[in-house]
Amino acid sequence: MKPSLQDRPNQAKTARRGSLAALALGIASTMGCGAAPEQPHLEAKTREQTPIAVCTQKLSPLGGGRGKAVVRTLEPDQWAEVAFPGFNADKGLNPTDVDCTGHYAFANESLRGGISEKGWPRKLDVEEVDVRSGPNGLRTLWYRVLKFENGDEGGPIILARAVDDRAEIYAIGSFRGPAKSQITPVRLGDDNLVVAEAKRCPDPDDCRKQAHMFLARRGRLIEAAKVDIERVQVLPSVTERGLYARYQLRTDVSYKPNGIQLLEQVKVSIIHYEDPNRDSDRALRKVEFSRFLKVERDALFSSNDPLWERVVGQD
Repeated sequence: MKPSLQDRPNQAKTARRGSLAALALGIASTMGCGAAPEQPHLEAKTREQTPIAVCTQKLSPLGGGRGKAVVRTLEPDQWAEVAFPGFNADKGLNPTDVDCTGHYAFANESLRGGISEKGWPRKLDVEEVDVRSGPNGLRTLWYRVLKFENGDEGGPIILARAVDDRAEIYAIGSFRGPAKSQITPVRLGDDNLVVAEAKRCPDPDDCRKQAHMFLARRGRLIEAAKVDIERVQVLPSVTERGLYARYQLRTDVSYKPNGIQLLEQVKVSIIHYEDPNRDSDRALRKVEFSRFLKVERDALFSSNDPLWERVVGQD
């Protein structure tokens, strides 16, 4: 039985409403798809391992003395009631909706140019919301309600958790990316990170998968770093005139208490050429390098330049 929500959500103090209002009113509207299933109720670990909530709302009590905190499952429209105080399930979302941190939900530079193909206001469809689980009962929700000319979808992203008799939101932001992008919560020492992995492949020889890393700061999700996870590019060879070199990147990502370890590997090869007299279709070299991303206030700083930038174009 779906938990019922009670009361109105507590709003954080508002900021920067004036300039954002003009942007919000100019948004024309979208559609999205694909929701991931929520997990069943779980026992939550101590509250020291979760960030401080910026918006909360009471839930109906579970009943019975369990003695341990229990993570609960809410539907996307129930989370929308917490995240957007003016949200009404019967009417849906509006382009000028303000979130519970006092910011306009759709007046974000990353969402500029997005349209709602269903018009405004628009009712929420579970197929438009991507929900994923993380450590300690954390959830990320991506409301994919805006559509863009290049096929991207976008909308608000939320870092949240429902435990015992309360629903808590820790940070809100926005994201635009391909429909199959995956947005997940990650534990990083004392920080909670939201990682959005997006892959764009206009051509097999021009493919790129990136991880957009958002830090939760003052109730907002701030993009702190962008990392290439996979990348392929074909360029004219520098050392073999008339032939082409393929560069392939793979990055192993490890989340540590004090930051993010990146093990980057680039393979370089000469691609196949039809002329049998040319020495093609062969590997040239493999380069590996490790670098580290460290949290510094509102950003993630790298210990070195990305390997890709130091290898590509040199064969």
